[in-house]
Amino acid sequence: MRVAIVTGASSGIGQSAAIQLAKRGSGVILTYGNNHAGALETVDSIEKEGGRAVALPLDVGRSETFPAFRASVVAALRDTWHQDTFDALVNNAGFAQMAMFEDTSEELFDGFVRVLLKGPFFLTQTLLPLLADGGAIVNTSSNSALPSGLEPGYSAYATMKGGLMVLTRYMAKEFSPRGIRVNSVAPGSPGHGSPTTPSSGSPR
Repeated sequence: MRVAIVTGASSGIGQSAAIQLAKRGSGVILTYGNNHAGALETVDSIEKEGGRAVALPLDVGRSETFPAFRASVVAALRDTWHQDTFDALVNNAGFAQMAMFEDTSEELFDGFVRVLLKGPFFLTQTLLPLLADGGAIVNTSSNSALPSGLEPGYSAYATMKGGLMVLTRYMAKEFSPRGIRVNSVAPGSPGHGSPTTPSSGSPR
């Protein structure tokens, strides 16, 4: 059975992605930070439709916890789906906070680095051996990193999301020998109209 891992799936885009993947026949391993109740709601929504899901805690800003998370993923795959690999990874977990350039603290900047750029980089690196050949990775970026989405107050946040777009292209290049497709999606805020979806993928 196809299994997808979706980070930050206790609300918003991640929750919707997890539910839609389940509707299309995938098992789902979803992660949550502080919103355990939201994660349980996601699992409940999936199971009500006849799907299977497992919720695991994960702080994407703490890369030192990734080996233990990988062990939890291995256990979930074997116990729930009786397999050793998964098929898709959605790097969605993150946070946004508005701060004008002159008001952005080093603490906030470093937080963005850890969660929005370092986290997806090293989480993907940690899980890559478990990702099946021919699988897929989706990185959730942001319209704020595109010319159409420039808005005062998001310079630090958008810098990390722009870096994630570049990382997506390099992942696609380096993972292509295994047939792994890598794309980024850049949802827009309500004020920016339709989402923009730049992508970079390896040929299959």
